[in-house]
Amino acid sequence: MPDLSWQTLYSAALSESDPVRLTGRIEAARHAIHQRLDHIDDSSSPRERRQLEDALHVLFTLAARKRSA
Repeated sequence: MPDLSWQTLYSAALSESDPVRLTGRIEAARHAIHQRLDHIDDSSSPRERRQLEDALHVLFTLAARKRSA
């Protein structure tokens, strides 16, 4: 798999309409987001850190809705 940005993977997860593929897209986005969080400095990127945390929350909610559907 090419090294895609977390934003690209996040967008793909949000736009996925196939329930079978959705879980994989969510996991790929989560992985990329966690990798990015590991690479940014807390003090130098507070805005990006907040964006990443918000994206993880949305993905968590999306996964929970999929499970309850």
